[in-house]
Amino acid sequence: MTSTIGHPVAAGARGGTGLQAPELSDEQVGHIRHVDNLSRLPKGDWRNMAGPLPFQEDFSSYRYQLGYMSLAMALAHYHRLPAAPAVFQGQLDRLIQKMLDPAAWSYWRDTSTQGGYGPFVLPRLPSRTDPVAVDNIMYSAYLQVMTLMYTMLFDDRKYEQPGSLAFDMRPVLWGKDRHERFEYDQRSLNERIYWNMVENGYLGVACEPFCVFQICNQVPILGFRLHDHLYGGETAEEVTRGYVAAWERFGGNVNANGHFNSYVVQRNELQPKDILLDQDLAWTDGWLGMLMNMWRPELVRETYQTSIEKWLDRGDDGLISVRNLSRMPGSDELVEVGNLGEIGWLAAWASEMGDREVVDGLLGHADRYMNPQWENGGLHYPRRDDTYDEAGHFVAVPPIVGNATFSYARLNVADGLHTVFDRPWTDRERSRPALTGIGDSVDVRRAWYHEEARRLQLTVSPMHGVSDTSTELALSRVWGRGPWTLTVDGAVVAEGDDTTVVTTDGTTQLGRVDDELRLTLHVHGHRDIEMSWRAA
Repeated sequence: MTSTIGHPVAAGARGGTGLQAPELSDEQVGHIRHVDNLSRLPKGDWRNMAGPLPFQEDFSSYRYQLGYMSLAMALAHYHRLPAAPAVFQGQLDRLIQKMLDPAAWSYWRDTSTQGGYGPFVLPRLPSRTDPVAVDNIMYSAYLQVMTLMYTMLFDDRKYEQPGSLAFDMRPVLWGKDRHERFEYDQRSLNERIYWNMVENGYLGVACEPFCVFQICNQVPILGFRLHDHLYGGETAEEVTRGYVAAWERFGGNVNANGHFNSYVVQRNELQPKDILLDQDLAWTDGWLGMLMNMWRPELVRETYQTSIEKWLDRGDDGLISVRNLSRMPGSDELVEVGNLGEIGWLAAWASEMGDREVVDGLLGHADRYMNPQWENGGLHYPRRDDTYDEAGHFVAVPPIVGNATFSYARLNVADGLHTVFDRPWTDRERSRPALTGIGDSVDVRRAWYHEEARRLQLTVSPMHGVSDTSTELALSRVWGRGPWTLTVDGAVVAEGDDTTVVTTDGTTQLGRVDDELRLTLHVHGHRDIEMSWRAA
């Protein structure tokens, strides 16, 4: 099943009449709920997110989890529930605030000193606290994209304000006279990343000093595209053109075996020349493929076709696991094989390619062997460090997989990120009727505005573990469109126009409050709400 914004295709979808938008599954709404639950945890509470390494050094670091949870939710809003900003706006804003917590970025004071990465010995550098000024694209680009995606989706300009992205370092025992604070906003952050890219010849911005990874440098390309869309310019086009040329010095983005090159260690005082790491790695292929498809789909699809089977372990029952795993460079004694999140990166890549067989096979394996759990209405896969269980089944679940990349794979659609890159939302999409308020105990299964049919279509249900509940729905941008009819489960409950609201069933609580139409609804099972306007 595929869809385009405003024109869903959902043969056999349940409820209502005529054109039907796709309805989310229990697992999909469970993932959205879980991310929302994590976003609401109080400051300093990182439950279900801690990884095996103590200094934010592995791929389950908070920055990656927050970045990919945000991308998963942004894709879910854009492709799955475009008429439900009530579900996503507060959530994505809270994830940005968590990204600004020192727990997510203070590692840079030590990491910025470098000294070695994997098999390489590198120069020691002075410690730096500002996490976005130089290098550290493995943090700065995710924050860049999170804020620009938020602005694009909701037209909320709060992160344009000077100092809205502030990094405060002020431990209690430093004393009153020591306080480090670095202030940016989404435009100045974008500018800083751009110049880091330019000054490094468009090869990319380093993660750790001297180490330029292809993966993390896909993220700012998305950021530049969103920034161009919001503020004008052709930065993304300039950077991608320079990026392709820069990587040609190393034979291009794909190696001779048909797998993506991983990273370059740049020359320094201890190393006279640039060194390319071109090992065949499952996590590199999956992670880079899921991102690069946004701007190089032909190359990525060709690479997927030639490389994906190398990483898949297919069972006779249709379930799919992963093989040919590798350790994190330099961390053999700290990170178990399989804990780089390979299964999640490959599932996310397959989702971007529209390969539902592989996505369903990998998630089916996860559902059978990787201990899915429901907690406070949310679905996640708890951390497990062991690579295999007693029966030999792959079971490793680093937090990036259990919280982020499985959510991404299950909520994404074919070419999901590519479509966002190609067609970011404009005022047209953001001005359509939409659900802008809903109670916490209710999940949204469907939320579309069908522009040609002039119909807002919603489906809600109690969250997992709740049999029935009540909620108030707030519908916005519904006035000025002429006479309308509101139905619940196919029965007309109200009619009106731009000035009047008349209930027709005698029991429905409904009224206009400011610019919203508010409806109080008892929710048991799935409830379908439709608001339709007469043809102009």
